[in-house]
Amino acid sequence: ALTDKEINNIQEMIGRVRRPSWHCGPPKNLGGAEHGKLKAEQWKSSIEFDLPMTLMHLWGPGRAADGVEHASQREKLAHSTMLLATAIRWGTLHVTSTRHAQQYTTYMRAYLECIREIFPHHSWRPNHHAALHIRKFLLRYGPMHSWWMFPFERIIGALQKT
Repeated sequence: ALTDKEINNIQEMIGRVRRPSWHCGPPKNLGGAEHGKLKAEQWKSSIEFDLPMTLMHLWGPGRAADGVEHASQREKLAHSTMLLATAIRWGTLHVTSTRHAQQYTTYMRAYLECIREIFPHHSWRPNHHAALHIRKFLLRYGPMHSWWMFPFERIIGALQKT
């Protein structure tokens, strides 16, 4: 589990990030219960940019502190986040090909293997299994943006507010 100090460091660093007005970043209090549920676009932004950048800065090779074992664990978490970000990037490009689908699968498998190494007793969720089937969908249906659910989630969110 992350310590309160680590969560505060992550929140502080994410809060300092300057991004274009069209780029939807995570809430300033990411990691705290009070921020509520993240929207799909906030998840995507957090995983593709904010968390990898922040974690590599804080815990990248040679940066983590607090003991060798703790530093190694944190470095592995930063690495696994980079693997996930890379998989998501390959999977969500606006073009697709056999190479795109294979790269997505390669990085997703590496991410899942890394997570298993870090958390050997972790119970897998259906989403972990489903992530390994995205390759077939990329090859069959084309770029993910043409069939993902973000637009529908936005409509549902708007309807929930009425």
